[in-house]
Amino acid sequence: MKFIKSKKGFILIIIFVLLIGSLTAFSIYVSDYYPSDSTALAALSSSGSYTVSDTTNSITFTPNSNKSKTGIIFYPGAKVQPESYSVLASKLAQNGYTTIIVKMPFNLAFFGANKANEIIDQHNDVTTWVIGGHSLGGVFASDYAVNHQDKIKGVIYLAAYPNINASNASFKALSIRGSQDGLTTSGDISKNLNKYPINTTFITIEGGNHYNFGDYGIQAGDNNSTISRQEQQNMTINHILIFLKDLNP
Repeated sequence: MKFIKSKKGFILIIIFVLLIGSLTAFSIYVSDYYPSDSTALAALSSSGSYTVSDTTNSITFTPNSNKSKTGIIFYPGAKVQPESYSVLASKLAQNGYTTIIVKMPFNLAFFGANKANEIIDQHNDVTTWVIGGHSLGGVFASDYAVNHQDKIKGVIYLAAYPNINASNASFKALSIRGSQDGLTTSGDISKNLNKYPINTTFITIEGGNHYNFGDYGIQAGDNNSTISRQEQQNMTINHILIFLKDLNP
């Protein structure tokens, strides 16, 4: 009996140690994230063309005039500070589109895949919703759209691809990646091509890479771009604006 008790105690100690080790490893992993740079932080200030509202759950860029009935929900890339996408969001708002960057638990969209629900509930003035995301954020934005096709009319994949099969989805989609992307490669896109919505427009920005979609410095594992971050983002915005206009002709 003493042997059995001691064995059970030993097993419990092992489980406890493994649990503490796992929690410690996870804490270290999520604390090592990509912070926003000064360009992104500057775009967080309201301007004559848009107003910024920063809460614990999201950052909202609301146009001050010519406001469209179409709104955009954006899921950040993995371990990327949400403010890093402020430049993209501010430019969309300048063109009349309410744009909301979602703040994810631990900076991982995996833990907040359905956060779009609360965003939609808070904005009764928006009648058409488009959801998008960068890298892992785009994966979970796609998952949300597939599971809520009654709420979403379009999906924007920035260096991302579907996880759940979206080939029969009712929404339209836009896929944009950089030719130099070392993290979401052309091979990744090809392997998942049959999962994209049938009505998807595919864009490759020549010279663009993975991390230039946001403003958070250099990302490990990516290739250097041969165009500037500003050039890549401007081209991205132009393609998104065309997509949005085609969505509501």
